[in-house]
Amino acid sequence: MTFTPSATSSFSAGAVFWGMVWATLGKLNELVHFVGFKKANPRQTVLRWINAHKVVSITLTEAVNYSVHGISSPLGVTFALGGTLVNMFMIIFIVPIWCRLSNLERR
Repeated sequence: MTFTPSATSSFSAGAVFWGMVWATLGKLNELVHFVGFKKANPRQTVLRWINAHKVVSITLTEAVNYSVHGISSPLGVTFALGGTLVNMFMIIFIVPIWCRLSNLERR
């Protein structure tokens, strides 16, 4: 496969898009407090669930990724591949670190 400028930018756009989705998850508590739920802590609940169900989390993110962007367009597939790379990195490496740090903060 030859990486053309449009393919590499599509790959980068997919990675950045899913990076923003994960950044939103990082700020989920602030968003919930802004809406008006002062005592809720959904970020910890979501992170614990993702950490306990890694395979299901990866499968769900990929199902969303490929159902939205499809497999018929090469640029859609490279966009989804960028998201796949970010999702795998976040679920396998970063989410367990976030969970450990949140456990240390509670002590």
